[in-house]
Parts: sequence; structure tokens; C-alpha cells
Amino acid sequence: MLSLLTYSLGAVLYGSPLPLKSIKKWGVLMMYDGLASAVLVSAYSLLLKLGDYFLAVLGASWPNFITWLTGRTTTLVASYLAIQSIAAALKVSGADILVELLKHISSLIATSLTAIKTIYLISTVVYSLRDKILTIGILLYTIPLRMGKSAGAAIVALSIVYYIGMPLMPVFALALESPQPPIASDRYGAITGSIVDVLGNPVPHAVVKFYKSSRDPAIVVLGDSEGKFYVGPPQDLLSLGDEFEVEVAFMGYAFGVDPALVRVPWSGSLRVSNMLYAGKGLSIVFIGILEISSVNLSSGLVVLDLKVLGSEATLVFLKLKPVEVEKILIGVEPISCSWSAFSWEGLEVEECFITLSEGKYMVKVSYFGSYVPRPKVEEKHYVDIGDIVGYLNVIQTTAVSYLYSYLLLPSAYLIILSASSYALSKFLGGGLRLRVV
Repeated sequence: MLSLLTYSLGAVLYGSPLPLKSIKKWGVLMMYDGLASAVLVSAYSLLLKLGDYFLAVLGASWPNFITWLTGRTTTLVASYLAIQSIAAALKVSGADILVELLKHISSLIATSLTAIKTIYLISTVVYSLRDKILTIGILLYTIPLRMGKSAGAAIVALSIVYYIGMPLMPVFALALESPQPPIASDRYGAITGSIVDVLGNPVPHAVVKFYKSSRDPAIVVLGDSEGKFYVGPPQDLLSLGDEFEVEVAFMGYAFGVDPALVRVPWSGSLRVSNMLYAGKGLSIVFIGILEISSVNLSSGLVVLDLKVLGSEATLVFLKLKPVEVEKILIGVEPISCSWSAFSWEGLEVEECFITLSEGKYMVKVSYFGSYVPRPKVEEKHYVDIGDIVGYLNVIQTTAVSYLYSYLLLPSAYLIILSASSYALSKFLGGGLRLRVV
């Protein structure tokens, strides 16, 4: 109707008996505008389908473009998290100078991530609101007296060019950028696992110590209530291939484990083969050569069938101080146990020793308690800075390349699309400036 109104007003002005050349000129222009806008209105559906047709011819699509954007976002986020992990580990180790360098690298990646977010925003608006944008452009184009023709032509051109051009961004980027390796902690690994006793049951809150080359542990971590532990980013940087000897401390005793040596990366269970954790604050340590044939654990009761293979073996009963042991039976004979107390990492522990000679025995222990040992251990973390400076230089170079690939190239491509939109708007008769002739 606006197109018809514009054409009718033009016809009236053109046919007016007033002998003014400017009025005749306005009449011709408005008749032309009415026809042009009518063509745009009639070609609305055609313009919508035209974009899909050109994308099909060029072998591009919006789903592929979104997948490409998602892949780049994933790379940047993974790189950013990896750098933050390394920064956290270096901060713990006191390497503040290297932390400042990582802050600079993080800012480069954050800038690239902001650019990706901007492209996401533009593409979402273009893809989801293209028909509405085109409608507004045509509406402005059809307003009489050319009051909205420039803006309408510009909006129509933008809706067409950006809808076709945005999915072609990967082709443009691929032509001008070199393949970028992701920033990942591929030089570093982690050690994850759990501490279990002779039966494979978890040992809660065990202290796991890792030794490198000295008698002092390089790493000290405290397991959780399920016996699980983790050594790795963000608190530790362990180079791939590094080997550590492992020792476990629990209720005041140090235990060797199987395996005794782990190589980064490693995941599995560390078994304490000479200790049984009965639960509720009671443990039994086996010293000597013996064989356990069966174990029965129930609430407050432990029954062991074992055979001493050497000349003698010792059973060490460990309990937290609040735990009460009602009785210990060897076979059917009750054993009087002399408990001695000691402190370990903030815990009050009591121990009792029973020596058995060669032979078969059934050991029964009944007790009361509901306590879980949780020592107060100051954890110790490890950062291998042998080649960290070289690695930081590599990731800084990669971060700069991200800035080029993820910020500068998309920005240049958006400028090209904007210039193409301007040219198309000129062709449609509007230009980018709103003007009244």
C-alpha cells in the first residue's frame, strides 16, 4: 500500500498542471520509487530463497558455519583453561614472573574469545531475524518522499549479503591462515587413583607421598573419604614420563604400595597389601609372612582366617582413641591387649601388638565406633619448571596467532561484507546516507 501511495503521489505530481520542473522531477522519481518498492515487495519470498540457493551453489551452509564457530570456541576455551591451570600451579610454586607472562597470554586469548562472541552475536541476529530485517528494510524503502529509502536499501542489502556471506567466513579464514595447534597441557600429565587395602576396599583419608630423587617427598596429597586422590593441574605440573616412588601413610604407619613406582600419566589403584581397614576407625597391620584365607567384615565385627608361614608374625591393631575394642579372640581364647597411645597428624591413635607363631588361626575382633580418620596434613605440590619457559614461549606465539586468526581475519571479512552491502545498497538506489532530494 505504501508502494501504491508513493506511485500515486508521483503520478499526481507528474500530471500536475503546475509548470514547475522540480515538481515534475519529483513526480518521476516517486513513480520510479513506487515501482521499485513494489518489485521488492513482490520479490520478498524470492529474496529469502535466493540466499539459500547461493549458499547451496557455493557449498556452504549455516549449520556447518555454526559447527566451525563452535570448534574454534572450544579450542579457545580449552586453551584458556589450560593456561589458567598452569598459572595456578606456578603461583603455588612462587614463580610470580612466569605468572605475569601467563596473564599476558591469557589476555590475548580472552580478546580472541571476545571476537568469537561478537561473531556469534552477529550470526545469531542475521540467521534468526533475517526475514524480519528484510521486511523492515523493504518497509523503509517504500515510505513516500524517499524519507527511508537510503536506510531501507542499506538494511535490505545487509540482510542479503550477511546471510550469504557469513557462512563463507571459514573459506576466507582457511585461505589466509596457517593451521593453529591448540594450546594444551600436552607436556604435562596427571596421576589419579585410589588407595585400597589388602581386600581392595578403599582406605579413607590416606596420605599419599610421591618421591622424586630425595628422601623428602616431592608431593604430599590427602585422599578423600573414598580413598581417591588426584595429582595434576591446576596445583601440580608433572612432565610426561616422570617417575615417582609412592608411599602411603595411614594412622601413624608408613606403607609400601603396589605398584611402588608410577609414571606420568598414570591412573589406577595403589594397594596396601599388608593392611586391612575394618572401618569405623579400626585397622589391622600384618607384619611377617602369612596368608589370609578368608575375611568377614560386618558392623563392629572382624573375623580373619589366616596362616602364619614363617616362624612368627605380628598383628598390629590400630584404632582411633574414641573407638572401643570389646574383645579380641584367637580361636576361642580371649587375648588381653595392652594399648599404647601416640599422636599422628592431629589424630590420637592407639596400637596393640599380638605375636603369632607358625600355624593356622582364626582371629575375631568386636568393637564399637563410628569414626573416620582424617589427619591434618599440609599438602605439598610439585611444579616441573625444567622447560616451562620454552613452553610458555610456544604458547605465547600460539596465542598471538589466535589473535590473528580469530580477531583480525574475521574483522577484515566483516569489513568486506559491509563494503559489499554498501555497494549493493547503492545498486538498489539508496546508499548508506539518509537523504531527501
